[in-house]
Amino acid sequence: MNRTDVLIAIAEVARSGGATAPEDAISQLAMIIDDLELSCSGSEQVMEMLLRIAACLWNLQQERMRL
Repeated sequence: MNRTDVLIAIAEVARSGGATAPEDAISQLAMIIDDLELSCSGSEQVMEMLLRIAACLWNLQQERMRL
């Protein structure tokens, strides 16, 4: 899938009600990060990107809890 296809798929999942709750998404990202093979080329960059996404979700979850 190219980036456009991925964005379309994300929007379709969100529209259909298939989005995961932020706390579940954080947990799923943690599992993905835990399974990364850090010896592979580029895996540290992928890990950093996933951590930033998880941090974004964490912030959204915290804001949601404050409301």
